[in-house]
Amino acid sequence: MVAHIPDLYSAAPYIERFDKSVFVIKIGGEVLSNPSQLHSLVRQVRVLNQLGVHPVLVHGAGTQLDAALKKAGHTPEKLHGRRVTDKETLELAAQVFRGSANLTLVGALRQGHLKAIGLSGVDGDVLTLRRRPPVEIDGQKVDFGHVGDPVSVDPSALRTLVDADIVPVVCSLGCDREGNLLNVNADTVACEIAVAMKAAKLMFVTDKPGILHDPKDDESIYSLLDAKECEELTREGIIAGGMLPKVHNAMDALRRGVASVHIVGANEPDALVEETFTNQGCGTMLVLKKEKGE
Repeated sequence: MVAHIPDLYSAAPYIERFDKSVFVIKIGGEVLSNPSQLHSLVRQVRVLNQLGVHPVLVHGAGTQLDAALKKAGHTPEKLHGRRVTDKETLELAAQVFRGSANLTLVGALRQGHLKAIGLSGVDGDVLTLRRRPPVEIDGQKVDFGHVGDPVSVDPSALRTLVDADIVPVVCSLGCDREGNLLNVNADTVACEIAVAMKAAKLMFVTDKPGILHDPKDDESIYSLLDAKECEELTREGIIAGGMLPKVHNAMDALRRGVASVHIVGANEPDALVEETFTNQGCGTMLVLKKEKGE
């Protein structure tokens, strides 16, 4: 955290650089269920906002949806790590994502003295989706149900909010051109919004402090990686599991104009601030190509 006078000197160029910039911050559902992590996150978002950044928050709620499904007597169905969304799952997703999860985050921001408005991709035509057709995976035809892939993003409603110094809080629901509700991956939503809003940064808050060489050693963090290095680490199996789609979305965002993507840990109390306003950072910064000497 920026606390000492020397730190303020080193932070000054970053404060100037990111004044009035949009940061899209994606938050996992686990953070919403952890009061300590949620309080820390809100405190950091407030600091970013006070220093001139326009935060746009995108959240998942997979953990909460799984719990709601089990409570209703349904078994969450996933194929190849991806959720299958039948009619019952979609109805519960709408209740959880746009309801309890979104309200939890908006309420926490209000408690932290930030003005926030919760919405989904349906509101203001923010996110238009196309229902994903059945696909073949490992020789098996898979239908993910009421799941959509982005067709377009209209950021005008989000822009109106940030211009009024209001924090948009977006859940991962959208609809097709006919108005049919669809589930969509929250990492993908964050990526698409970051591109559409020409965000200076896309930041993923995860259960890991960044990309690790050894998953069991939080000190083995890569502080800076480019696209080529990410490809190599993926081939080596170091980037795997839940980190793979995040890196895939990160590279997509970088190729489409987002300047940098960051993966930081929810357990780090000042991760967002340190990653933004200090030279050493706190998590893993992803860029398309490293500059000479980096």
